[in-house]
Amino acid sequence: MNRDNILNVLRQSEEKHDRFLAAWKKGVERIGPELFGPGSPASATDKNELSPLKTAVEKALEDESCGEEQFLAAMVSFYDPAWGEEVSDRIDVHKSLSGLTFNLDHECIEIVCELLRNFTGWEES
Repeated sequence: MNRDNILNVLRQSEEKHDRFLAAWKKGVERIGPELFGPGSPASATDKNELSPLKTAVEKALEDESCGEEQFLAAMVSFYDPAWGEEVSDRIDVHKSLSGLTFNLDHECIEIVCELLRNFTGWEES
């Protein structure tokens, strides 16, 4: 790979990071910042500052509506696919991408699409 291609890949990776983080922050704001941490959407510069908080998420699942449960399950699945699968098993949803997004409003679908376009994994930074 020549130098220009390497620089382009690095620039795209940084842009993907920024776009993913922006979409993640929107999702966090939409579903509830109290379910994520240790940072806040206003201060976070990395997705790891807004990781789903297991105890808070599990408690919230008891009270959420169908669409909110599905959006929360989708968000959790980006962070930890196994946990996302466990959550989707507990809610009334088909275990697929379309199943997780079926009852979502347009804004939530746009957030999930942007997350999908820019996801590069959730390894610790």
